[in-house]
Amino acid sequence: MIRMRRFSTLSSISLLSLLSFICTTICTTVPCGNPAHADTGYRKAMAKAVRAAAESVLPAVVSVEIVGTAQGPSGEVEQDAPTSGVVIDADGYVLASSIVVRRPAASILIVIPDGSRHAAKVVSRDYHRDLVLLKIETTKQLSAIRFPTKLDLQIGKTAVAVGRFGNDASPIISRGVLSGVERLDGVALQTDARVSAAFYGGPLIDLYGNVMGILIPAVAGGADSDPTGWYDSGIAFAIPSDVIQTKLERLKSGTDIKRGLIGIASKTKDPYDDGTEISAVRKRSPAEASGIKAGDEVVEIDGKTVRRHQEIKQALGRFDAGETIRIKLRRDGKEIDITTELAETIPPLQPQRLGALVSELDSEEQAEDDGTKVIVNSVLSGTPAESKIKVGDQLRKFGDAKISSVTVLRSLLMSAEPETAVDLSITRDGVDKTLSITPTMVSGPILKQSTPIWGDAGSGDWTTEELKLPDSGNAAAFVAPKTPDTQQDLGLLVLLINPSGGSPTDMLENWREAAKSAGVVICAVAPEDSRRWQPKEINAIGNFAAAVMKKAAINPNAVAIAAPGAIHETDAEAADSMALAVAVSQGATFFGVSVSPKTRSPAVRVKENDPSASLQILLPLSSEQEIPAWSRAMTKAGYPIVLGGNTDSITLLNWVRLLQAI
Repeated sequence: MIRMRRFSTLSSISLLSLLSFICTTICTTVPCGNPAHADTGYRKAMAKAVRAAAESVLPAVVSVEIVGTAQGPSGEVEQDAPTSGVVIDADGYVLASSIVVRRPAASILIVIPDGSRHAAKVVSRDYHRDLVLLKIETTKQLSAIRFPTKLDLQIGKTAVAVGRFGNDASPIISRGVLSGVERLDGVALQTDARVSAAFYGGPLIDLYGNVMGILIPAVAGGADSDPTGWYDSGIAFAIPSDVIQTKLERLKSGTDIKRGLIGIASKTKDPYDDGTEISAVRKRSPAEASGIKAGDEVVEIDGKTVRRHQEIKQALGRFDAGETIRIKLRRDGKEIDITTELAETIPPLQPQRLGALVSELDSEEQAEDDGTKVIVNSVLSGTPAESKIKVGDQLRKFGDAKISSVTVLRSLLMSAEPETAVDLSITRDGVDKTLSITPTMVSGPILKQSTPIWGDAGSGDWTTEELKLPDSGNAAAFVAPKTPDTQQDLGLLVLLINPSGGSPTDMLENWREAAKSAGVVICAVAPEDSRRWQPKEINAIGNFAAAVMKKAAINPNAVAIAAPGAIHETDAEAADSMALAVAVSQGATFFGVSVSPKTRSPAVRVKENDPSASLQILLPLSSEQEIPAWSRAMTKAGYPIVLGGNTDSITLLNWVRLLQAI
């Protein structure tokens, strides 16, 4: 028995029904004449233009059927619902999205417009752009898609998604606008046309039928068994056709394509901040091999001027592993040019720590101390810093790299060679010294030390207050000191509540005393829908964290998110998956996440851990042998796994506050 498996909750719409939908739902304001007549005329004209544009590419659009992907729950052969593809030449090459190869399949069938089915083989994959090249053998004449020689990617222009669906490969379309370019770190176009997985691999066109790009899964790097179930939110992505054209010959030759890596870290946590200074260079990376140094400023990437690190990511997004790029740097006031070949892999981050709490000096102290910015406030017992560093030391250099901020020092430690001695230049009591110190791994047993400088965090009154955000339907509340003390340097834990898990205020009643004792503000957030957490709430949760940080003296490096499953012997539920999804997606906000080891991995794009805002994962386990399969994948991406043992609320909250330690 074959069981059909849906890719998404979004219904597929036939060409005829969608055109009818367009004619009855498009509204606009016309400044002259009879508004009703003019509006009807506009709708008819738009429907006619959409139909003509779709019909110009449909002969090259095919349906892709994936058969025999797995055994279903009753032992039957499972079949994924069809998706789309485009014929790129008369020789039988078909470009589709990576969704067709996300699971092993017994066969892949291409249904061409005349309804005939043809077995396809995988020629190659573009892992960087979530594309796959297929090939069929047929004597039938094929119509190939025509890519334009020049793209017009004006934001706001009409965009039409085209695909095929069903046993008869009926045309389906969805209309929206082009809402962004260079998204997903410079890789993709963005549209607000609503698409399901049936559209993936199909073209995104303008009203003239010009192919702007090929639609791809919004997130293809997630580990969830059905990632497309998360993406029905009015946002779709497509790979630009001009980029695709430059990759086709490599794909036809059978060569897989992967993202090109360089190995540099930003000086700031927010990639949109102005400035392109490099805080750290990854070991055994192309950047290190080409002579790039911490402190260098990036001026141009392959002739394109960059002003912030997000623009560096976007400029690099068009390049693949093995390609050589030109980089213009500014070092000591002089510009230098280098070339480097991007790598397919770089050894994963293995974040290190010294075991100290540090802070940046204020502007007056900087002037007096010749620009020194980082000072030691406390040293944790049982760490490398205990025998080497003292309170009041001013940290100047880590190896050859200048320590110009706490973020820079954190990046240097995150990128350091594991457990290797390094020279640390300091000033102590006005005397410059160089110490040899060997940092230790962040991964492994949890830090349980406290520090006297925090004093009695719970000495004052802590109160619970409800919190509402204008654009969110989530109920939330937080417990924090009634009178904020700007010197407290508190931690913040965002605690997600399971669906039907009660109200935020009720949840916080069980955590209030632990929060006061540990000096960690807790913000409890409930799902908007009492039955489930939804991907659209990921950004809202980050916004709740930002709102609470404005209401208490929270150290921005001591911010974490967790679910009830973070406590030892608590079952994993929906909040655990959501917490992990938020932490990975909101890396600039959260430095830690704690969930149950039995958490079901969410469908999110797992990027490499960011050295400037390194995320730790705390699991209530005692041994590395117990860690789940999904956490091993996270380790390969540079996320340290911290073993909390029999984690209770105090252990969890103490870990949150110690996230600020370097």
